Amino acid sequence: MISIGNYKDKNVGILGAGLSGLAAAKILLNSKANIYIFDDKKNKPDIVKKNNWKNYKFWPWASLTTLVVSPGIPINATKKHDAIKLAIKNKIKIINEIDLFVETKPKARIIGITGTNGKSTTVALLFHILKFNKISCVIGGNYGFPACEIKDPGKSGIIILELSSYQLDGVKNLSLELASITNITPDHLDYHETFNKYKLCKLKIIKFLKRNGTFILNVNNKLLSEIINDKIFKSINIIKIKNSKVNNYINDNDYLKGFHNKINGSIAISIAKYLKITDEQIKHAIKHFKGLPHRMEPLHISNNVKIINDSKSTNGESTAAALQSFENIFWIVGGQPKLGGIGASKNFLDRVVEAFLIGKSTNFFRKEISKFRKGLPLHNCLTLEKATQLALKKSEKSNLKKYVILLSPSAASFDQFENFEDRGNKFRAIVNQKLNQGLKK
Repeated sequence: MISIGNYKDKNVGILGAGLSGLAAAKILLNSKANIYIFDDKKNKPDIVKKNNWKNYKFWPWASLTTLVVSPGIPINATKKHDAIKLAIKNKIKIINEIDLFVETKPKARIIGITGTNGKSTTVALLFHILKFNKISCVIGGNYGFPACEIKDPGKSGIIILELSSYQLDGVKNLSLELASITNITPDHLDYHETFNKYKLCKLKIIKFLKRNGTFILNVNNKLLSEIINDKIFKSINIIKIKNSKVNNYINDNDYLKGFHNKINGSIAISIAKYLKITDEQIKHAIKHFKGLPHRMEPLHISNNVKIINDSKSTNGESTAAALQSFENIFWIVGGQPKLGGIGASKNFLDRVVEAFLIGKSTNFFRKEISKFRKGLPLHNCLTLEKATQLALKKSEKSNLKKYVILLSPSAASFDQFENFEDRGNKFRAIVNQKLNQGLKK
């Protein structure tokens, strides 16, 4: 692993022991720093030595030079963690793991991508196109490797950073050759406090573009088109794209179905073109692209039925994109609701045949859906297993020749599951068991 020379023998605190915190710990230990790491919500990980694991209250604050804060802990919020207050009081430099990665001085060209929804699919598709065409590249940040575990592919290589609002909120130093934002809609307001603060965090990615760096702007996005223009951002190049031009590239790839994937695809394709990959090379690569798990993931496709795992849709905007993509939907929805409820999903409820409510807030979702589509059959299932089985049973008994069973919760998963991956994996297991028993259609 790379070391950073100026941390040798320096005392550094690390707040948070998730993937980012542990990656920061590894690189700092390799740099011969004296680290102190702690996480309020976790026990000491096995890879951390006892002498490095110490409650922040007992860190040597007077001699600490730097505090590395994990992305899940707000640095700039009104209500700050006590360790951040102590760092401010003692005039200690506060950074996050992305800043630490920048200090390794990677030689590769760096592309940054953010957005409320679709950023991981965009990053994965771009990575696939580049790798398929034998361009050395690596993904890191919010998806892929934690930034500090990225192996620099060198001057001829590309580093693709997926950047969450949490990471952008905390980062201070980053130099991007190219950047894009898939979209901005209200999310993570418990962290950012207001939509305006969240929006400003996302837009911060433009600040990190080099002079004459390039921003890929999807002009179909009204909010972004109103904010980002040549008159205000004079020091960067803005490439304006329309998602309508993506159809000839995506064709019939089920993993890229839906209006939202036109946006994701158009951004990835435009970046690939910027990197001198030809149209034919891009089309050939996309033909072989397999999407990410839990994001409009087809679990079963036949002449009659499609079963789609969209567990990653944790907000109304993302679920709206899923509902917009299909008709005759048996919709599994619910979980830990977010501000805004089902959001833009309300505009596509006419595509839903019946809805199956899961989680501890079934009454909330019943009221939300009923406000916008009176008479839609709603079933309080509570558990994912019961909802899936009932959706399969109801759809099999319907007279519809073609229909879709869709898990797209429009809610966080933490009321019943560890995360959206856990929820999606359990859905897959239930579906596979049913498939093994044999669907009736």
